[in-house]
Amino acid sequence: MRILSDGHDYAAQVLPSDAVEGLSSSPSDDPTADWLARTFLGEGPVLHGRHLTGGPWQYLIISRHARRSQYDLMIQLARGPRGLPDRLVSVAGSGEGFHGYKGRPWSAAPGNVHATIHLTPNRVIERFDTAFTVLAALSVVEAVDAVPGLSGRAGIKWVNDVLVDGAKVAGILSYTQTRNDTVTGAVLGIGLNVETAPRVERTLFVPSVGALRDFAGRGSPPTQRDVLHHLLDAVDENYRTLLERGYGILLNRYRERSCIVGSQVVVCEEGPEDDPRVLLRGRVAALGEGLELYLDGREEPVSTGRLILTDQGGRHPPPETPAAPSGRARSPRRDAAGRLGTSVESEPSGRRSW
Repeated sequence: MRILSDGHDYAAQVLPSDAVEGLSSSPSDDPTADWLARTFLGEGPVLHGRHLTGGPWQYLIISRHARRSQYDLMIQLARGPRGLPDRLVSVAGSGEGFHGYKGRPWSAAPGNVHATIHLTPNRVIERFDTAFTVLAALSVVEAVDAVPGLSGRAGIKWVNDVLVDGAKVAGILSYTQTRNDTVTGAVLGIGLNVETAPRVERTLFVPSVGALRDFAGRGSPPTQRDVLHHLLDAVDENYRTLLERGYGILLNRYRERSCIVGSQVVVCEEGPEDDPRVLLRGRVAALGEGLELYLDGREEPVSTGRLILTDQGGRHPPPETPAAPSGRARSPRRDAAGRLGTSVESEPSGRRSW
């Protein structure tokens, strides 16, 4: 794995000590690395290094502070004529312009993991429009499982939030690019609160926010280094599973870690968070093949909307429910280029070391 960084200080928070010691300002012999450094890190001094036990990842870019969303940047570059290399990871200590689904702001607070990953499957993938959302969310849950005291406590809230004991600790985004039926690229965006619970306005949809350190047991608190290692390891294993064994295995594990199946929910339209329009309410009976919701007593699945959990602590009373709208719920749609960024609208084989 080739490492590119804009400084030792933040690199030391996410890399093992031997990898940090190997970083130097010596000239690069890799034109792709030079281009990635200029594109992601700017024109300032860049440290280069290699880590032979870095697993399958080709490039790891480490920036103390990103001046724009690394997720948006990767999508822009993936669409461009040059494209991006396979198994590329960008990690930022903090940043500007970070966002969640539908452009909702994401507070990229120092002390947390903000990772963006680019993959190039170059093959047909079943349910590609949801497969990478499932892969990313499941990988975050498994990274949380690896933190002492947190095994089994994380759950996935429809469709791309991860909660621990009811508090949101992570959000994910995914984007896929296709040519005919072949998935040529995928970008995963993952924000995971490790040390700091960001100061964000609580809403009906996100009534509580936390960080892994808030929930971990006594002993050594979780670090960005350990959590990033577990996260990349889980993404690699789940990606291999997707390619070699298919979407269904990941989907079943996603369903097992859902925190909404069996729960009472309110589904609202996308819109103002302080005055959402309710579409329907009920108990979630199951998740479909494309992550659509099936509610008790309702034949038509729900494929779009925002979700309020009403039986997870009762912090906020749900708004009044108007008559349920008629018609079939909309499914995710590709754009003219066949692309789709998914978030609704639209057996591990052993751990590796760094």
